[in-house]
Amino acid sequence: MRKLKIIEHISLDGVIQMTTAGPEDKFPYGDWTAQYRSPAGLQIVNEMYGNRDLLIGRRTYDQWSGFWPKAPKSPMADRMNAATKYVVTHRPESLEWGPFEAIGSDLVDSVRRIKARNGPELIVTGSSTLTTVLLDHGLADEVVLLVNPIMLGKGKRFFEGGSLPRGFALGTTMALPSGILVNVYKLIPTLAEEALSRAKLEREFEIAREVQERLFPQTFPNVAGVEIAARCRPAQAVGGDYYDLIDIREGSRTEAGHAPGENISSASRTTAQGCERLGIAIGDISGKGMSAALLMASLHASLRGQVLSGAGDLGTTNLGTKMANVNRLLYEASDSNRYATLFYAELDCASRTLHYVNGGHNPPAVLRKEDGAWRVFRLADGGPVIGLLAGAVYKGQTLHLIHGDILLAFTDGISEAMNASEDEWGEHRMIAEAQAQADLSAEELLQRLFRAADAFAAGAPQHDDMTLVVLRL
Repeated sequence: MRKLKIIEHISLDGVIQMTTAGPEDKFPYGDWTAQYRSPAGLQIVNEMYGNRDLLIGRRTYDQWSGFWPKAPKSPMADRMNAATKYVVTHRPESLEWGPFEAIGSDLVDSVRRIKARNGPELIVTGSSTLTTVLLDHGLADEVVLLVNPIMLGKGKRFFEGGSLPRGFALGTTMALPSGILVNVYKLIPTLAEEALSRAKLEREFEIAREVQERLFPQTFPNVAGVEIAARCRPAQAVGGDYYDLIDIREGSRTEAGHAPGENISSASRTTAQGCERLGIAIGDISGKGMSAALLMASLHASLRGQVLSGAGDLGTTNLGTKMANVNRLLYEASDSNRYATLFYAELDCASRTLHYVNGGHNPPAVLRKEDGAWRVFRLADGGPVIGLLAGAVYKGQTLHLIHGDILLAFTDGISEAMNASEDEWGEHRMIAEAQAQADLSAEELLQRLFRAADAFAAGAPQHDDMTLVVLRL
């Protein structure tokens, strides 16, 4: 098992501040530490980094990738450039400073797998958010704090409340001539057992995530003349968003097949046969975590049961009845304060008529270009959220699709992606981006919209599950 060590410079009042360093710096920390640097301190830092790999956030990676590849040759520069960089990022395509391995939304599981491999120790530095996650999940074995003799007064604190979690105790301390204290904290063995217990609980969540992953379609129905792409990126290990794509045939229970795919997401893969009707569902479960995952599984079973057990005539009345039945089933299976939003549609694969009903979900958008101008149809009508009112009534609607139309069905996690100032990306920006990139394939458009949402968030933590379904005629 590889050990994971956190190393950071902090002030006396527990503040950390990282800034981009210039090429003249011998160590890439901001100017507030410059006056305390010394040959003795540099030697200790060199020894700490040694022959080790790095686990870092995207911002730290971007700062270091602009410094170390161009730094004067030195033992430290050689180590940093040769080390494997495990980078927490949603934009792996833009990584260049290697060797590297990108880590996506499954941070905790990925770190656990990396620690289980053979290899050098792991060093973590430069991200208080990353450090907090690692400590909360019992993944850190040692914390080294280089305490600089300065009070900054303001800035981002390294730990909530300014002190280490109770799972660590001071092991050794050393004072450097420049006034820096090197404090080494070790994980307390008795609390390591608590961390092990927590790890077992996390394994249960991992199993739940794997089960939930299988509920998403990973092979799409084949609809002639229609491109399909879909993806769900959960904010936590277990998410509360839901989408489905169902191959509906009269007198048959044929459905989208399943094959191993990426983490709760699917590219534009299709089954070999054509379809008679295509069922399209997207929803958002209230709450997060295990309870939301259980309700999502109930919704998945209820909807597929209604859709595939007898199919029935395609029409707005039939669709309203299916939604009412799903609402009743979910109401009976959940607590009084639990509910879900759900949009469900069935596309007649021959006539291109879309019958739909909306149960309180963000209205999907159909983008259509006519005479050089865009028209946007919002699919909003239907009824209330499902699972909250036992006798709720739903009414289906109809829209005829034509060649060139683009259907965007999404959850609010993507349209309301927030930056550090808590500004939202917004549906208007999402739709405008889709219009600007309308010539792309469905899969390319889906990837572009995720990248645009991430670019707007500018590194801010993902606060909600993000799900998007794209159909392009």
